[in-house]
Amino acid sequence: MSPKVLALLFLSALFVGAIASMASVNFAATIKTNDAYAQSNQANQPSYFISIQPSTFSEGASEYSAPNVAVPIDTTVVWVNNDIGLRHTVTSGMPGGNNSGSAFDSGAMPFGAQFPLTFSRANGLVGEFPYYCTLHPWMTAKISSNDTIVEGQSFEFRSGTGQTLDLGKNNRTLLSFTPIGMSVDQGQPMYYNFSITRDSDNETVFANEFAVENNDFEIELIQFANISQFNVANNNSVLFGPDVSVQYTGAYHAAGDFFAEPGNYTLAVEMTRIGANPPPQQMSEEFDMRVVS
Repeated sequence: MSPKVLALLFLSALFVGAIASMASVNFAATIKTNDAYAQSNQANQPSYFISIQPSTFSEGASEYSAPNVAVPIDTTVVWVNNDIGLRHTVTSGMPGGNNSGSAFDSGAMPFGAQFPLTFSRANGLVGEFPYYCTLHPWMTAKISSNDTIVEGQSFEFRSGTGQTLDLGKNNRTLLSFTPIGMSVDQGQPMYYNFSITRDSDNETVFANEFAVENNDFEIELIQFANISQFNVANNNSVLFGPDVSVQYTGAYHAAGDFFAEPGNYTLAVEMTRIGANPPPQQMSEEFDMRVVS
């Protein structure tokens, strides 16, 4: 893997972890490989990365960069050990539990090692999965997956929490939009406009354009009520990523106070062009999301 990719993964994962920490949110098969790109199926391209943070040798450290995340079915997540000089594990279950490692277990990961895992029905990885480091059992986290698929006319929509986001359980969810009737392997970037609108007053709380190559459009929404402390001007949000930018595009991340009010929201996605040319047919869709707290 190129240094550029490693740097992108490291920086984006650290920033995701920082957002989660500042927000003060309390949130089957074993695969053992150090090559996150050893995937033959495009559907299993790693797109979402979780960093094992430096200085996790002491209890109370920041540990896993995304302590509680929800991903759609068929998402391949990769844990990367960025803790110099220490080995860590990603082991399903809880310390002292009887089912430790029954769903997945990375084994001991040296510095720089990567553990890819696809959350699919075939692997039995649909639902909620606490996990921890067997070598440092105070390191705990949770990841969940949802198998709800909503098919529109132009896009297929998947969310890590389904069409209801319960902020009491998850303050972050990964969304995936797959073009229908069109290959994502176009040889040129595919440009998407994505927006979130609050239905109660028709206010657009987030809007941005994204470039994606050889992959579905994936964006993680991170609800962070105190985003204003970063003195950001773009819709009061912070945008970063993607996790991968070589050969294909991984997940983007957007942090902000998008869901300040519970209720119904509209997610709008539109493919505006492929390279410099418009798509062969109109590609736009709106999907509903209900937010509760």
